[in-house]
Amino acid sequence: MSLELLLIRHGKAEKRSADKDDTKRKLTSKGKEAFEAFINAMKADLKTDGEIVIWTSPLKRAVQTADIVSDQMEWSQPDKKDFIATGDFTALMDELSDLSSGTRVVCVGHEPTLGNWVEELTGSEYSFKKGGMVLLELTEGDHHKGTLVWAGDPKSKKKSDEETEVLRAVLTDQLAAMRKAYTHFRNNPYSPKRTHRFRVTMRKMRSLLHFVKHLIGTDTYDEFNELLKDAAQRLEPIREADVLIESCGERALEEPGLIDNYAEVFRYLHNDRRKWMRRRLTESMVSAFEEMLTETEERISRLTFDDDKQTDGKWDAYLHDRFTSRKKKVLKAFKKADHSDHEAAHDVRKQAKKLRYAAKGYKEILPSKEVKKTKKKLKSIQNELGLICDLYTNSEKLTAYSEKAKEKPLKQAFSLLAERQIALRDEVISKHSELNDS
Repeated sequence: MSLELLLIRHGKAEKRSADKDDTKRKLTSKGKEAFEAFINAMKADLKTDGEIVIWTSPLKRAVQTADIVSDQMEWSQPDKKDFIATGDFTALMDELSDLSSGTRVVCVGHEPTLGNWVEELTGSEYSFKKGGMVLLELTEGDHHKGTLVWAGDPKSKKKSDEETEVLRAVLTDQLAAMRKAYTHFRNNPYSPKRTHRFRVTMRKMRSLLHFVKHLIGTDTYDEFNELLKDAAQRLEPIREADVLIESCGERALEEPGLIDNYAEVFRYLHNDRRKWMRRRLTESMVSAFEEMLTETEERISRLTFDDDKQTDGKWDAYLHDRFTSRKKKVLKAFKKADHSDHEAAHDVRKQAKKLRYAAKGYKEILPSKEVKKTKKKLKSIQNELGLICDLYTNSEKLTAYSEKAKEKPLKQAFSLLAERQIALRDEVISKHSELNDS
């Protein structure tokens, strides 16, 4: 293992004055506060399994800064080194040569010395802001060369955290919507509207997380997604039953003579729905939903976002590019997809829905005019493919009911309704093809 060199510039100090000894200038109260907050925010990055050695310039402001680092990180007390104050690079190299491999050396000092050392070691110019730090990995066998691992400072970290809170607020607001929808569902789980609303809020959360997938990390997103997906799938059978009942209701209104026994069909479907509710709507399901909400809240509070995707401390440009890229992909997929292929149509529908939900959730960050126009198009895609997919799923369920029903008239009724769903689906697909050809 090679040596690590963590260079830290002292925090904001008292102003220079002719009647005050420069070596005794202290950190200001705001300087202390800002640096303490910065170290607290950087603890995960600063932790290491290697041995820690802390050196500091003997100047008061540097010593105070070094003390904050050692106290907050629970490291050993810093040793004062004159060569850090004088900027003696040769002395630094001599001191490093006596240390064992795998050690992290923390040097708290001043500008321009620290910036000069970074340039000497990496070949690239670097200027430290007050309270800023740089972690270098020194080349094994040649401590005169190094690679910059990461850099940060209190001001940019604070700005980054403020931007992070904008993203976190979107997720927190959606969590509040989930909790509200869950309360309404829990109070009246027999309402198709309340069941659907709760399920939709979970889908929206998944879409919002998917949109920032590369900011929070793929593994983190996958864990979130599985948690929410599992909860939403618990309600999928009842939602499919509600869609089927609603679709059959439309047939009864628009084609009252299609079958003779609509009442028997609805009696059968509603009875099957009640059976599902009795079997599945248990205390364990309620507990699962409440645990999901609690865990989602905890995960959101712990989320970190990839600062490397920022531009000038903001994610606006990245999210805009992400939105534009996803939009092009969805519109292209919709145009090229074979809508008679259920899996292909369903996949495009999901893509359109995800992006529409994300566009709505991040509307304060994304360009409003582009978002408004795109949302309208995505809604149109979602509705068209949603109808095609629902008609297909309905036909499958009605066919299964036809095979399951014992009375012949009911079997025939389900079979006729299944055929009509397929015919309606073919009409929608044909209409879409005609519009594309014209």
